[in-house]
Amino acid sequence: MSGVDLIVTAGNGDRFALRPVNCPTCGEQPKRVLGQRGGPSQRYGLGVETRIVQCDRCSLVFPDPFPFPLDPARLYADPEKYFAAHDEAAKVRSYRGLIREIAARTGRPQPSILDVGSGRAELLQAARLEGSTDVVGLEFAPDMIEYARSRHGLVVLAKTIEEYASDADRRFDAIVLNAVLEHVYDPDSMMASSARLTSPGSVVYIDVPREPNLMTLVGNAWNRWRGSRAVYNLQPTWPPYHVFGFNERALERLLSKHGFEITSLRVHSEPKVPARDGWRDRLQAFAATQVNRAANWTGTASNMFVWARRR
Repeated sequence: MSGVDLIVTAGNGDRFALRPVNCPTCGEQPKRVLGQRGGPSQRYGLGVETRIVQCDRCSLVFPDPFPFPLDPARLYADPEKYFAAHDEAAKVRSYRGLIREIAARTGRPQPSILDVGSGRAELLQAARLEGSTDVVGLEFAPDMIEYARSRHGLVVLAKTIEEYASDADRRFDAIVLNAVLEHVYDPDSMMASSARLTSPGSVVYIDVPREPNLMTLVGNAWNRWRGSRAVYNLQPTWPPYHVFGFNERALERLLSKHGFEITSLRVHSEPKVPARDGWRDRLQAFAATQVNRAANWTGTASNMFVWARRR
């Protein structure tokens, strides 16, 4: 593309600038092409088509060219629709357990916590119910921030972690990156900011998809057998688009680069894959659900739950 962005439009009207990129952790390194994702190469024709590659050095999976949204907030403009498959009350209950685990891991009854990408602010709700008072939420999407304010009376700051780190003169006992790293456009910058906002002994909790996993390996093999270039990596496409696929190796390299050491890592995934109407889609979803169950049994599932400590 000769360094010039190619502007493309998804079927739902979202517009993206496709731009060549290198691995955010390793810089310019050889990349192995896995296949195509998005548009005609996606199960429901979602998003825009782009090539998916894997860094030869750290094994991170990402699009190249990379789809930078021209209006990022539009991707998260309807909290009710965006989180339609998420049980808000169940998430708050789960986060109450996370708040208690942060306290146990930091050795502080009331740890200071930075929640990055707060969304509907379930973690802030959980912290309030647990009696935690020093919890800061960050979110860049205005509709998510308004939802938290109007529905729950919670204040979420309209800042990225990079913006917050440049202004804040403080450190946190814990940072929560829950379903965040796979969406951001510069995970290296995010972890550098996390390092600036923590002290030795502070912890970071990361919930992130794991790639490759059994589902991507089976799905990609099936597509190759059919003669298709489409890959299952970076699911789902839009909304929202997972733009980075981490695994143990890639995440360890990124965290170590910024002074964090992994202390706990669990691999697991919710097995059920939802289906739309139609026997073909229901059959695909059933098969994918069985693959996910096997992945949980074999340790090749599609999600990682990680604790890391600042050195």
